[in-house]
Amino acid sequence: MKIFGNKKITIRNLIKSDIKQAKKFQDFINSLAKEDAKILINEKTSLKDEIIFLDNILKTTKRRNKVFLLAESDGNVVGTVSVELDKFRRNHIGKFGIAIRVGYRGMGLGKYLMTEIITLAKKELKPKPKIIQLEVYVSNKPAINLYKKMEFKIVAKIPKQVQYKGKLIDDFIMILYIRK
Repeated sequence: MKIFGNKKITIRNLIKSDIKQAKKFQDFINSLAKEDAKILINEKTSLKDEIIFLDNILKTTKRRNKVFLLAESDGNVVGTVSVELDKFRRNHIGKFGIAIRVGYRGMGLGKYLMTEIITLAKKELKPKPKIIQLEVYVSNKPAINLYKKMEFKIVAKIPKQVQYKGKLIDDFIMILYIRK
């Protein structure tokens, strides 16, 4: 348990019994879709799809292809973070993803989750990643600033990659080289 702002937040791994509580994960992702957060998901998910998603996380983490952490507060999922290895000739690249619920941003939770998941990725993933890669909307200044503080570098700008609020917007690709 950690305190961020004035909120008590538990950070933990996903466990099998979480599938029985898939509704709280569905509520989390659907809150982000409703908000129109700057993530790829822009439609509400069904409970069935969320169960499949959670089961897939358990399988990929067991195979050591993915690390995943969740943040909970007052029985609600308030954040998730993951690194998943790419495949074949790109299996040295860990694809990074993070999402944090409104009301829990800007208090250090994102930085903490990033630090924890990168440490976990270096320890648990097989093979160990040499690069952590992420994509971020060029308009997502708070996220870009956080990623830069975490030593990610912008390596590419891809035009018109994402449909957001009726427009095609650019994406940055950012990478972090993992030191031994």
